[in-house]
Amino acid sequence: MFDAVLKKYQVKGSFTFRPHEIVKDKCNAPTNQSGVYLIYQVFPDKEELLYIGRSGQKINGKLVHRKTGLGGMKDRLVNGYHPKFGRILRRISFPQEMIKQNIA
Repeated sequence: MFDAVLKKYQVKGSFTFRPHEIVKDKCNAPTNQSGVYLIYQVFPDKEELLYIGRSGQKINGKLVHRKTGLGGMKDRLVNGYHPKFGRILRRISFPQEMIKQNIA
């Protein structure tokens, strides 16, 4: 299923992450591009979609990428905020929430 979704995009990738790891080191998202990202919890026999997000904005018909921090989609994933967790950076909130929900 995951592979079929990714075939629609020209630039694609994935990475795994565990709560004890550093998101910035694991994330291989582009720093100069925007797009859609899907966050899954992976089990031995299935994948469960947890969140769909996007980075970048359309301004006057042109897609504008993040230029601050790490840049692009990588900055959104590492330094962005997840609406459910308030104004806590994802690099902090993701591991906290994974531990809280017993996601390893």
